[in-house]
Amino acid sequence: VFHFVLFGVLATRIGLGQLFLDVASAIAGRYAGGPAKVSVFGSAMFGMLSGSSVANAVTVGSLTIPAMIRVGYKREFAGAVEAASSTGGQITPPVLGAAAFLMIEFLSVPYQTIIAAAAIPAFMHFFGVFMQVHFEAKRFGLRGLTEAEMPRLRRSFAMRWPTLIPLVLLIVILVSGRTPYLAA
Repeated sequence: VFHFVLFGVLATRIGLGQLFLDVASAIAGRYAGGPAKVSVFGSAMFGMLSGSSVANAVTVGSLTIPAMIRVGYKREFAGAVEAASSTGGQITPPVLGAAAFLMIEFLSVPYQTIIAAAAIPAFMHFFGVFMQVHFEAKRFGLRGLTEAEMPRLRRSFAMRWPTLIPLVLLIVILVSGRTPYLAA
């Protein structure tokens, strides 16, 4: 587990976490309640790296909670959205949380099987949080991000595309049947 947490921290430090947040902003930022939807997408993508709810909340939440408050969400709801979104990081493939490694050990199943089994629950979790955020935004008429608040996706990819290489290698090594320890 330590190696995956270390991988997540290093990937965040080199800029992969910011790339994920920029992609999430481009996908959902302009719609009603945009910053909360960015929180959900950003937490889903960051969860692919860290497998840690706490790291997810700290990294993504430090940017999305203030943005949610700025567009009109109550502080409590903004914190709750980030907490609920970040919790999904533990069940988001390919890294997953510590429980995945216990399942591998006790059930004696390949890591690929655990990843495949986690994909649908992870999607359902983030979809449920996303829909709750959407309905709350519609209920209170909350706006999305303005054009000035949106990141420039092309510029972000041009600057940070090399940060995707470690994630791609991690996935390739995991799918090729090597041990999770070696992949991290």
